[in-house]
Amino acid sequence: MEKKIVVTDKQKQFFKEEGYLIIDKVIESIDLQGVIDELNAEIGIRANSLFKSGELSDKYENEPFEKRLAKISSQTPKLAVSIWNGILHGPAIFELITNRKLLDVAEAFCGEEVIASSVYRLRPKIPNFGYGEVPWHQDSGYFEPFCDDALVMTMWIPLVDANADNGCLYVIPGSHKGDVVEHVMHETGKYLAVKDELLPKENWVECPVPKGGVLLLSNKVIHASFKNTTDSVRWSMDLRYQSADLPTNANITRFEGDQKENKKAGVPAACYPPDADFLVRSKKRKNEIIKSYEEFKHLRENFTGSPVTNRFNVTWKEMMVSDVKAK
Repeated sequence: MEKKIVVTDKQKQFFKEEGYLIIDKVIESIDLQGVIDELNAEIGIRANSLFKSGELSDKYENEPFEKRLAKISSQTPKLAVSIWNGILHGPAIFELITNRKLLDVAEAFCGEEVIASSVYRLRPKIPNFGYGEVPWHQDSGYFEPFCDDALVMTMWIPLVDANADNGCLYVIPGSHKGDVVEHVMHETGKYLAVKDELLPKENWVECPVPKGGVLLLSNKVIHASFKNTTDSVRWSMDLRYQSADLPTNANITRFEGDQKENKKAGVPAACYPPDADFLVRSKKRKNEIIKSYEEFKHLRENFTGSPVTNRFNVTWKEMMVSDVKAK
């Protein structure tokens, strides 16, 4: 049996004080290869379709993973936009969400009863395309206000080495200790953004993460990512975990002390009710853990969510091909 990933007290304290933490060498390349293989297969299928329709003059089949989508996107952004909008839901995604090493880390911060969210995101940051730039924001701005003071932890996982040149994340340390500040709709219509006058003008920290490492983010820490100035794609995924004690729409047994949905008391169905939660680690509910891709797939296909509270009264737009303009 593989050794359990141990998060030190020093690392836990850093996360508590700063709102973020980089941990190197959490997972092996082989742990990410399944996702990369699924992406390569999907890119191949869609590139072939674009080639047949005349929208692509070359399928770039001999290009490596980190460069192929960049080459394709130099002719058409359609493929990158479809991935950004979440087309991929294969078995390797589930295997990564439930990876034992990642769950060891999640347990260290969220406790023994760990809920994962199906609101994961694949992020292909294409060179010099503005839609890949994500403005300063707090993830809590997208969640139910009831959960502001709870921990809904993001694990940001690069599929390639991430650095300042190709668009790693930046954080404002300690910004999670305050409230969720007012956000406005970003000019793209795709993202929430902290109002300029509320954004600290200094103390930004660059967070390069090597492949195999993870960046942990509190839901209230202010963070952003900027332009990719290389000729390669900065591929990443972000996953989310929380304690089963918090509001959740996962189909699990609820115990005394758990925060159950109660509309009169203002307790929501989940911290992010549009998407399905599911149990991934437990000592009290072992028989309720989602253990197979088939269960995960069935859950996603049959789940009917509810809207999240629109606390900032904004109007959303889906990312469209027409929105993508080279900068």
